Amino acid sequence: MKKLTVMVWVFMTSTLKADYTPPSLPELVLFADKILYGEIHCVDDAVIEVNVHDSVHHDSKSITIDKFMEWDCGRRWKEYEVGDRSLFFLGLSNGRYRVLGGGNEGELPIHGKKIYVHASTLSKAGFSGQFERSGLQREYHGYNDPYNGYAMDLNDFWQATVLFKKCFKSDFDETGNLIHVQQVCADKDYAATLKQNRIFAWSITELKN
Repeated sequence: MKKLTVMVWVFMTSTLKADYTPPSLPELVLFADKILYGEIHCVDDAVIEVNVHDSVHHDSKSITIDKFMEWDCGRRWKEYEVGDRSLFFLGLSNGRYRVLGGGNEGELPIHGKKIYVHASTLSKAGFSGQFERSGLQREYHGYNDPYNGYAMDLNDFWQATVLFKKCFKSDFDETGNLIHVQQVCADKDYAATLKQNRIFAWSITELKN
């Protein structure tokens, strides 16, 4: 709960200063209390219900998540709809789950076998050129259409996310930055994935920068 409180404080103060810095992919993974992907099956005024297809640290087949609160510099790419599929990086605060990231970076849309990562999540490391630019478009020309991000293979992304969460942990400072990052698995546990999965390899490089 403390992690999410710190991150919310950072997002609020960044908003006031107009210098919000989006979280990187490693930050999303390491901050998250739960990581999962699934399909929205119910949309209420303030929350959504998601049928869980796979998860890290979540045993139930469904979960209730607070809707993202939009602001000047952060909006969901479309209105919530039953049938939407996404991957969620979630923080827990006062018994409620919320998507991480002041720009809704912690919710990644899924279409077919592709997952779409927000451009700002990749921009800091300068490796975005190795990924496919998103061509995801909505039927209406609304906010973030086409989706401002990068398309990746869902299975590769999930493999990288699960392994990264398993092999690394960290503390965080008062401004929400990762500190004291520790590797908690042996190199041999991810050596093969490091060679074969460029998303995982990119995440390791980003973590060391």
